[in-house]
Amino acid sequence: MSAESACPPPLPVWLREALRSAVSAELIAEVVAVDLDAAFDHLRDDEEFVAALTASVTENVRTLHRVAMGEVELDELDLVQPRRLAVVQARRRVVQASLHLSYRVGFLTMWRDWVGRLDAVEADPARRCEGARLLTELVMAYQNAALAQVAREHMLTEESLQRSRDHLRFRLVKDLLNSDHVPDKFELLGLGYDIDADHIAVASRADAGSTDWVRRAQATCAVTDVLHHTEPDGIHVRFLARRAWTAEARAGLRRLLAEHGVAAEVSAPARGLEGLRHAYGQLGRLRRIRGAFAGKHQRYQLARDGVIEYADVRLEAIFLDDLPIAAQLVEEELATLSGTGSGLDVLRETLCVWLRERNYAATARALHLHENTVRNRVHRIEELLGHDLQSRHAELMLALRLHDLLAGLNETATPIRRAM
Repeated sequence: MSAESACPPPLPVWLREALRSAVSAELIAEVVAVDLDAAFDHLRDDEEFVAALTASVTENVRTLHRVAMGEVELDELDLVQPRRLAVVQARRRVVQASLHLSYRVGFLTMWRDWVGRLDAVEADPARRCEGARLLTELVMAYQNAALAQVAREHMLTEESLQRSRDHLRFRLVKDLLNSDHVPDKFELLGLGYDIDADHIAVASRADAGSTDWVRRAQATCAVTDVLHHTEPDGIHVRFLARRAWTAEARAGLRRLLAEHGVAAEVSAPARGLEGLRHAYGQLGRLRRIRGAFAGKHQRYQLARDGVIEYADVRLEAIFLDDLPIAAQLVEEELATLSGTGSGLDVLRETLCVWLRERNYAATARALHLHENTVRNRVHRIEELLGHDLQSRHAELMLALRLHDLLAGLNETATPIRRAM
């Protein structure tokens, strides 16, 4: 808007005289009525709101009249009641579109009333036409100036309320995830989330991909509700509700995360409030396991798509609750192969691949080695273990995984041998 249109010239004396008594209780009541009809019909029985609306309209009618009479400059406007109404509107969750609509219909009503007063006292058609033009410029300029103030007040109040609501929701979810907290029905209603559904919890980094995957999950994985919680370290946790998380739906969710490049931990499905808490607890274990396996994911074919599901590391997650037992299993199964040093780590990697492939040639191809090299390593491994590799496949693979898990956790309970 140009400076000229923002601050229209003063009205001529003859036009001011026509508007000398333009402020009336009838006009104020008419403007309030059209505002309610056009924008706030659902609030017409709200006494506080109607009182605030009436006070706002009264101040706007009187202040516009003072501007028309040359008593107040347009750029000196400091509206009180209209700004207070904007706060009330924000608290009632009235959208800005309704606020703007009320100003349009309200000021149009004022303009029509004033043009009618001019027509009633002015016989000269040229002056009536000129007066209507000047009033149009004045009313539009005032409307724009007033809207700038009230829209800003509305926006700031909305932002403040949203921060307050977000904080309240954060506290509500945090309390809900605490196993000692017994929520009442009002807390559960305040979540806006189906607590009785089948839940999967997904943890991702703040900068991991976009949030488009959440919307797509709702569309393609039949997710009915999403509950978002942000951890203090910036990790985003989203609980996804479904009637039932089938194997097909879980596979679809994993593909979706991978397609969006989201590195995430994904819990097993669980139902109800206790299931929600159980899924959240699994995320904590998954995050510890991901960190402990850092650099060794490929060895165990973990997170090749950036996603770790609870089912991928269920045994490791169980042993997190009893690290001494995990350390004892490693000691008993791997014997001296559990020591430190690059040579032993190479042997453990060879053993891991051999247990997976069950074949010298395939193991050699996977490690980019000559087959004889693999045979020599396997022979050395059998010497260290004290038995051949034709038995105890599952125990050895679990021991290897727990060895790397414990080493990554750097737990004092880990009796990992030191290189001699």
